[in-house]
This record gives sequence, structure tokens and C-alpha cells, in this order.
Amino acid sequence: MTTNNFRKKDFKWSTTANISHNKNKLLDLAGEKFYINQGERTEQYRNMIGEPLVEFFGYKTDGVWLSQAQIDAAKAAGLTSTLSNLFVPGGLKLVDINGDNKIDEADRTVTGNPYPDFTWGVTNNITYKAIDLTFTFQGSQGGQLINGDPNYNETKRYNKNYNKNRWLSPLFPGDGKTPYSTVGFNWMLTDYVVEDASYYALREVVVGYTFPKNLAKSLHVSGVRAYFSAQNLYFHSAAGYRGINTEARFNSGPYVSTLIDGYQRGSFPMPKTFLFGVDLNF
Repeated sequence: MTTNNFRKKDFKWSTTANISHNKNKLLDLAGEKFYINQGERTEQYRNMIGEPLVEFFGYKTDGVWLSQAQIDAAKAAGLTSTLSNLFVPGGLKLVDINGDNKIDEADRTVTGNPYPDFTWGVTNNITYKAIDLTFTFQGSQGGQLINGDPNYNETKRYNKNYNKNRWLSPLFPGDGKTPYSTVGFNWMLTDYVVEDASYYALREVVVGYTFPKNLAKSLHVSGVRAYFSAQNLYFHSAAGYRGINTEARFNSGPYVSTLIDGYQRGSFPMPKTFLFGVDLNF
């Protein structure tokens, strides 16, 4: 949609906006009801008839085990598990989804999918006499990603988002939601690494000035315009995102498959670019 907000002799302002929504459903899978695929760090992706093509599949978490006493109390109440490294102080506490008082593979569930609810963009074009200004906002709302960076110690060493307020001991439990980095159940099999992939960004700003025609004539050209542009001046990720580039996705190895999507690790920061130029029209 394009609107002409103002249209005067010396001042013009128009806006172009777009919004897009895509919804998909898996209709057939060669006679199978579902597949479960695995990524490089054993994280799992489900492809199930009647559901979106790719869904993240794992265990839901409910904070961390704060102490051995809390673990002992849960076991005394009948909670058991066939999973390794589950009952560890400072480790992730998994949710008994089916309510049978046993944590096992039957408690895996959908923890998200890589598909946004909608994507959008808005571009404004403004001119005032010889000055022109264009700026574009763009974003994506909804959808999740699997952040593989927490699996690497070097990332956790430098990115404090993974260690801030973590559990250290029963006397220093942190926020009760951030596990100690080297103990307990595998983070990559849980929703602890599933994060909101929403973002919005100021993608581009262009400011230009068109010189008087007499100057262009003296240079034997029909027009002269100088401009300055900047890309990615501002990028805002969702509050729950702990990485450095919401848009990044890993696409080699097992991730070349269309049945696996939404994984990131080792992404580069979003670059800012500044350009200056002169347009000559002959």
C-alpha cells in the first residue's frame, strides 16, 4: 500500500508499507505419520502430518533444581526418570507433560517453530525543495529459533547473557531459571535454547541534496545530486533473545534439509554501513 500524505509544491511525503503472512501444513509424508530429525547438537525437529512442516521438539523446563533437598523431596513424592543427568542441583528441571510422575521421552513436546506470524516493512519518502530523505523500517514478528551458542563454552565465556544470575549453589541460586553451565541435563534437548525470533530494524536512511541546475549546466551534465546513506542503524531483538543476530541461521551439514530449519550458532553481528556518493545525470 502506498499513500501520498502531503503533496505541495515544495514539500512531498509518501509512505509505502507491506505486510506478509505465510502459513503451511504438512499434508503427506510418504505414508508416515511423522518424522523426527536431529541437528548437529542432537536437538530435534518434528515433521508431523497436519502440522507446520518443521516444529522444534523437546522437553519443557521449569527453572533449575535449586538443591539436593529439593530433588530428594521430588523423588520422595514419586518422581522418577529414565533420562541421564536429570536430578542434578543447578541443572535444568524438566516438566512432566503427561502427568505420569515419570520424566521420559513421552514428555517431549512441541517447543516452537521457525515460522513468523508476519513480516512487514515501511518506507517513507520525503522531499523538501532540493533535499530528499528516505528511511525504511523492516521487521518480523513471531516465530522462534534454536540458539546453539549456549552449547559452546567460549560463547558462554564472552556472552554474559548465558551466565548472568546463574545458579551457583543452594545459597546462591541466582534467578532460579539459569542453570550452572556444566552440569545437569543437555540444554539442547529443551526449550531453554528456544528463543523468540522477532525483531525490527531501521534498515536504511538516505539523505540527498540536488544541486541547482545552473551548477549542473556548468559541469555539462543535466543533474547533480550528493547523498549520504546508512544501513542497519538500529536493530532491536526480542527481550528473550540472548544472541547477537536474530536473523542468522545455520544452513550447512544437516541443515541443508528442508525438514530441519531455525537453528543458529556462531553468527556475526549485524553490520552498520555508511556510504557517501554523488549522482551525475548526463
